[in-house]
Amino acid sequence: MKKSLIPVAALGLLLAATGCKKDILDENPRSVLVPSFLSTPQGVQSGLTGVYSGLRNITVTTVEAAYLTVQGTDEFMRGISGNQGFEDYNPGLLNASASATTNQWNIIYRYINDANAVIQYAGTVQGLAPATLTQIVSEAKILRAYYYFQLVQYYGDVPLSLAFVDAPNKDVVRAPKADVYNAIIKDLSDALVTGAIADRPAQPGRVTRATALHLLAKVYLTRATSVTPRVADDYTNAAKYAEELIANRARYGVDLETDAANVFAEGNENGKEVLMNVQYNTDPTFTGLSDNDGPGQNQSSFYFRGRYDFLPNMARSVIYGRPYARFISTPYLISNYILPTETGRQVGSTDTRWSKWYTQMWLVNTLTSSNGTGGRTNVTIGDTAALYLNRDLLPAERARINSRPGGAYVVGTPANFTTQFSPYINKYDDPTRSSPNRSSDRPLILLRFAETYLIAAEANMYLGNTGTAVSQLNAVRERAAAPGKKADMDITAVQLATATVNGHTGIDFILDERARELAGEESRWAELVRTGKLLERVKAYVPAYVGVRTSPTGGTDTYGSDAAKNIQPFHTLRPIPQQEIDRTVGQPGGGIKQNSGYN
Repeated sequence: MKKSLIPVAALGLLLAATGCKKDILDENPRSVLVPSFLSTPQGVQSGLTGVYSGLRNITVTTVEAAYLTVQGTDEFMRGISGNQGFEDYNPGLLNASASATTNQWNIIYRYINDANAVIQYAGTVQGLAPATLTQIVSEAKILRAYYYFQLVQYYGDVPLSLAFVDAPNKDVVRAPKADVYNAIIKDLSDALVTGAIADRPAQPGRVTRATALHLLAKVYLTRATSVTPRVADDYTNAAKYAEELIANRARYGVDLETDAANVFAEGNENGKEVLMNVQYNTDPTFTGLSDNDGPGQNQSSFYFRGRYDFLPNMARSVIYGRPYARFISTPYLISNYILPTETGRQVGSTDTRWSKWYTQMWLVNTLTSSNGTGGRTNVTIGDTAALYLNRDLLPAERARINSRPGGAYVVGTPANFTTQFSPYINKYDDPTRSSPNRSSDRPLILLRFAETYLIAAEANMYLGNTGTAVSQLNAVRERAAAPGKKADMDITAVQLATATVNGHTGIDFILDERARELAGEESRWAELVRTGKLLERVKAYVPAYVGVRTSPTGGTDTYGSDAAKNIQPFHTLRPIPQQEIDRTVGQPGGGIKQNSGYN
C-alpha cells in the first residue's frame, strides 16, 4: 500500500500527559519526534502518549467530531447554531468542503501515522524490557485500530497506511473497506496474543485486553453488514469476544455499576464499567482549560445543554453550564424511556435512566430576571424555576402548580418542547469548573461494559440464540430499573422476536435499547448505518422543521429539522474531503475519488 497522503513528516505536538493525575501517561513533551528519538526508551513512550492524545480531537469533546456522530440521527436534531449541515443533511453545506469531515480526516490520519511510528520503531529500542515494548506496541495497535475504525465507518474505502510516513506523498488510493477491516482485526488480534497486553490498566486511561475484546467484538458486528461479500462468521466472532469479556469480567476488573447514577458520577470516569476513556485533569496546560473554544478541550458538557438561561429567574451558572444547545433531543429519544404499561404519573418512572441521565428540573438562581424573561418576584433562591416532563401534565398537577404560594413555575411537556427548551442529557456535566464557560477537566468515557452486553445480545439474536440475547439485554435493563421494578424491565424471547415492546421488535428493539443506554455517547449515525436503519429512522423520528412553536415559557421558538426531507441513500457515507481529491489528481495510481452523491 502506498504511503499516506497526509504530510506528516513528524509526530505532532504532544499534549503532555493524558491522565486524571499529572503523572498518568506522563512524559517530557517534545514538539517533534523523529526516528532517532523514537528508537530511545523516552521516545517510544512519548510517541505512544502522542497517539493517545489524538483521542481528544475525534470524540464528542470537540463539536466537529460530534457533528459526525450524534447529529442527523433519530436521537438528536437541529440546535440553535453551529451547524455544518449534518443535522439536516443540507446539500448546500454537507459536501466535500465541510470542515468537520476534512478536519476529522486530517486528525485521524495524523495519529494513525503516530501509531505507525511507535509500532515500527519499537523493535529498535534498547534499554526497555521486552514485555514493556510488547505492551507499548499492543497499545499502539489498539489505538490504530480504533482510529481506522472511525475512518472506515465515516468514509468507506480509505487509504490504508501501516508504515510510518516521513515525507509527503500524493500518489494515494483508497483501499477497499474489506482490507481496512482486515487490518483493524489483525491489530486487535495481535494485541490479544497471550502476554501482549495487560488485563487491567497500569494507569488510568491506558487501553487493555478488555478494551481490545470489546472493540474487536464491535468491529466484527459492524463488518457483518458493511462488506460484500459478507463474512460468514462475523456474528459468531462478535458474540465470542463480547462473551469472553463478560465471562471473565472479574479477571479484567470490569462490571456494570449497580446504580445507573454512578456510571457518570464525577470522579468515577475510571470506574469498573469503563473500558476506554480520554484523560483530562485540572492542569490548565495539560488539559487545555479555557473559557474559549480550542482544540483538544473537553467541551462535551456544553453541546447538549438547552437555553436554561432564558427561563424566568434563571441565569447562566457553573452548575448548569454553558448552553451551546447544538444537539436537541428528538421526541423519540424523550419518549423512549416510557414503558407501554405505565400510566398517569407513573409514566417514565420505571426506567431510571430518564431521571438520572437527563436534566429535567432547574432551581431559581436569580431574582433579577436579567435575561429579559420577566420571572416571578416573590420566589426565593432554590425554588423550582422549571420542570420538563416526558409526558403530559395531569389536570390535578397543573392545578397544584398554579396554586403554589410562590407562583407557578414553567412546565415543559412533549407538546411544547422547542429548540431552546427541551430536556437534555447530563452525562458530561461538570459543576466543579471555575466559570460557566470553562471547558471540563473530566475524563471522557468512550467505551462502556454495558455496550458489551448489547453487542453480544445483537450478535446472538442474529445467530438465533434468542434466549441468550434476551438474558444479555435484561442485564442492562435490570440495572436501570427503579427499586422493585426489575421484573417490569425484563423482556422475554417472545417479545424480542415477535411481540411489541415500545412498538419495536428485533433489531429495532435493540436500537431502542442502545439509545436508552448510550444516547450522546456512541456514534449513533454509524450504528444506524450499519443496521441499515439510518434513512428509515430519520424519516420516522425527526419532526419537520417549524419556524414558530409555542415554548414552555409561553413565547415562540423553532423546532424540528429538515433531516427527513433532505436525507438521501448516499448519506450513509461522509464526503471525502475535496483537498484529498485535488491533491491526488493525475497521480499514477488514479488518485482518490469522491463518494457517490457528493460534489
